[in-house]
Amino acid sequence: MKKNIPFYGLYGEPFIRQEPGDVHVEDIAFRSSELMWEISPHRHNKLAQIVIVFNNTWTARLDEKEYQLNGDWGVIIPAGVVHGFHFKPRTQGFVISIDDSFLISNHDETNLNQLLLNPLTVEFENTARLAHLNHYIELLMYEINYNELGTSIAVEQLLKLILLNIYRQKNTTQFTSGARSREAEIVFNFRSLIELNYTSHMTIPEYAEKLHISTSKLNRICKSLLNDSPKAIVHQRLITEAKRRLIYTTQTIDEIALHLGFKDSAYFCRFFKLATSTTPTLFKQQSNTN
Repeated sequence: MKKNIPFYGLYGEPFIRQEPGDVHVEDIAFRSSELMWEISPHRHNKLAQIVIVFNNTWTARLDEKEYQLNGDWGVIIPAGVVHGFHFKPRTQGFVISIDDSFLISNHDETNLNQLLLNPLTVEFENTARLAHLNHYIELLMYEINYNELGTSIAVEQLLKLILLNIYRQKNTTQFTSGARSREAEIVFNFRSLIELNYTSHMTIPEYAEKLHISTSKLNRICKSLLNDSPKAIVHQRLITEAKRRLIYTTQTIDEIALHLGFKDSAYFCRFFKLATSTTPTLFKQQSNTN
């Protein structure tokens, strides 16, 4: 019966260390290898967990549901949820345990804490995002283990990055798994092409040709999913890069214009002012005074 399912702090321990804002990270093998890679159903009273497994097959049980997972997955377990796992020997991954007292406060549109309120399984199909997640976790382990100056600040920021990474993957998965997945795939491919070609000033028909669709279809999909035209999306990428270079480099206006593929700096300045209502020079001056 559910009332007989044990409560733990960390699995097999009666309670987590009672330090304010406690976050604990450990390798999956640390506990599982001594238990024949089987974690029996249990729950935590005031502890949420994030389990990350890299490139393997495993079973996760969350309350009454059982998930057969294969590949790179993240599983979020809110406090109080009964959970258990069966891992294959030598499974690689991490378990992040977050005490209720450490739940971060967010004032942005993502509201990252909401991720810790309901059970969630997320597959990481984006290799770059997975690499970033792994890096954040390794940095989090370092901060916790070495307890240097400002550790609490670093731990909170790294935890935010980990949750944001999962949030982005969750949204990407939802975006691509619906009835409009083919159109979503076209959008992602379009954005990838922009990254490769925006400084060459390819025309929208040329983008459409590379995507093997008509220009009208590309326009319709971008309007529908991104609420903007393909041309505006390409132009925004140019403006974003221009702003970055104006703020963070010592390049001249002429050098930035050349890097971004404009035939002359006067044309670049007109393009920039039309998009931002200010000149590159004034934008750079205002950014330097902020």
